[in-house]
Amino acid sequence: MNTDLTVGKPWKALLFYILPLFGSAVFQQLYTLADTVIAGKFAQPTALTAIGASNSIVNILMAIALGANAGCAVLASRFFGSKNNAKIKSTVSTALIAFASLSAALMIAGVLSCRAVLTAMQTPAEALDDSVTYLNIYYYGLPFLILYNLGTGIFSALGDSRTPFLFLVFSSVSNIVLDYLMVRPWGVAGVARATFIAQGAACVLTLIFVLRRVTRLHTEESDQTRVFSGTLLKMLVLLAIPVALQNSFVSVGNLIIQVKINELANAQGIGITNGFTAGFKLLVFSTTCFCTCANGLTNFVSQNFGAHKFRRIRRGFYAALIISTLLTAVFAFSTFFFAEPLVRLFMPEGEADALALSSGAQFIRIAAFFFFAVNVKVVADGTVRGCNGNVGFMVSTFTDLILRVAFVFILTPLLGFAGVGWAWAVGWSLGTCVALGFYLTIPCLRKKNMSLYDEEGNLLALPASAADPGSDGISEKTEHLG
Repeated sequence: MNTDLTVGKPWKALLFYILPLFGSAVFQQLYTLADTVIAGKFAQPTALTAIGASNSIVNILMAIALGANAGCAVLASRFFGSKNNAKIKSTVSTALIAFASLSAALMIAGVLSCRAVLTAMQTPAEALDDSVTYLNIYYYGLPFLILYNLGTGIFSALGDSRTPFLFLVFSSVSNIVLDYLMVRPWGVAGVARATFIAQGAACVLTLIFVLRRVTRLHTEESDQTRVFSGTLLKMLVLLAIPVALQNSFVSVGNLIIQVKINELANAQGIGITNGFTAGFKLLVFSTTCFCTCANGLTNFVSQNFGAHKFRRIRRGFYAALIISTLLTAVFAFSTFFFAEPLVRLFMPEGEADALALSSGAQFIRIAAFFFFAVNVKVVADGTVRGCNGNVGFMVSTFTDLILRVAFVFILTPLLGFAGVGWAWAVGWSLGTCVALGFYLTIPCLRKKNMSLYDEEGNLLALPASAADPGSDGISEKTEHLG
């Protein structure tokens, strides 16, 4: 169902739009948490370390899958909007062939280099074999991951978010059940196999339904449908690369940090890696959930930007900030005051490693205090993106990440493992300053530009000095407000 966010009270429109997004985010994150919790509880003692060591590589693979999703969704939706069904069919078949080939190549390269890469990352020796086993099984399932995300992107382009959500529910529930059944006999390999089976089933179902949906699109006999188009492939790649690069850059940064964590673990004990894995999972769960407000705000801002309702954008920013701050407070206080019990969820029954417990609790406690800073950052970023400011968003994101990575190496020699948490705090805080700087310089939200339009987005009369006599000065004035 389409939602018009340019009408009604901004806080109410945002609240009802954000709540489903928040629910989906919570569900998805609970699913990813379940993998780690079940492995930590019931697999061998090195299971948590094995998953933690592999996660940074898994996230890079996920970035490629998200790039495939975004590229295909944008291109297919353009043709869907222009009613060009023949081009939709060509886009889908071209994307399937191209990304299936890419995923096969990445799978082979990953399996061949798996042990060498994990060794280079200084993965603790006692967890290396489990890490290789876990990551290799994940590589074998990579075609399922990429093609599943490609399928959900096609559904989104066709205006259907319900079907992929149902497949997500199916995949998530079956994965959790299989995790529990397979972890005891096979340990960390069982967790990886459970993901392989669940992801594979969801992928097959998604592709069956996508192909049925696409083949039913009506085309005229005169329409030319090509199974593979080099032109469309070029467009797909150009659309997919920015998303893949942005997510990959973040993942590579986390991979570099993981190397430093492994160094600390080799010097002080494997509990460092276990604790960081648990704490980082809690951090990702919390930030992903309250950051859904910013994702919803971006769409709110985009619609109102197109409608020239600039005053409404400003009110939406403050409404979203209040809503997201309330959500942030829940996660910040929960993780701060219940750090030990939450980290203990990831530890083996009855034998929690004291170093792992203290490390995980220390990391999440330091980070939790700065959740409020990152909340302001993502809300400001969301507004900038909605106002066509992708450059500002990328600069803000990369500033945060680069500083975070740099301060991990600066602070850990001085503070030990606590330096990892403070590196996150410094990166978030300075990244927030950069994000607010871009927000405050958004052209359409400057007072003189907002005054050009009324509440309904209608252009008001400009002073004579604002327009060049004999030219369409008003058009020039309003064209560059983004």
